[in-house]
Amino acid sequence: MATYKQGVNGAFSGKAGSVVGSNWRSIGYLRGLSRFKNKSNSPKQAAQRMRFGMAVSFLQPMKSLLRIGFNDRARGRNTGFNQGLRRFVNQAVVGEYPDLQIDYSQVSLSRGALEKLIGLSAVSDTPNMVAIHWANLHDPASESAFADDQLIVVLYNRTEDIFTSNRSAVRQDETLQLELPSAFVGHEFHIWVFARHREGVEVSTSQYAGTVVLA
Repeated sequence: MATYKQGVNGAFSGKAGSVVGSNWRSIGYLRGLSRFKNKSNSPKQAAQRMRFGMAVSFLQPMKSLLRIGFNDRARGRNTGFNQGLRRFVNQAVVGEYPDLQIDYSQVSLSRGALEKLIGLSAVSDTPNMVAIHWANLHDPASESAFADDQLIVVLYNRTEDIFTSNRSAVRQDETLQLELPSAFVGHEFHIWVFARHREGVEVSTSQYAGTVVLA
């Protein structure tokens, strides 16, 4: 595949002989038509396809959060979603094909220079409530953590296979109480948290807060 500069007639799109032209993020691409290969895929190729499929299925609902978590605008062609996919495939899929599983503790939703949260934990010991705790021990003179950093909390209900997020807490709060629907009682939740600068210019690397069963 190759890129090209647009001429006076603009971008080329479509098929011309054995070449196909397309445009993505204002960049023109040319590629040759794929050739049919009458070969069965190896187990390694099948395993990689399965890993990629698991990554797309799991991360697709969080696409907008990945744009924030991996600073999509600053990365140009290497989108936040693509960053999340790559890390998921390389880190979060474990086991031997075809018995692949997700290691939720290795799921990465952001990467950045802001300080991580200290003492992060999650519990559910009150009906319908999830409590998330951390310590606010940052130095006020620090340029890598601020009291008003927004916390982005992501909860994955594994029982129902759905996601929800919350952005109501800041670093100095040290705790967040989330009330969930009573229909979710007994459901298993996986939780991740990362901080975001008030102006959106930087984030922290996401942290896995653990798993809870809703009381």
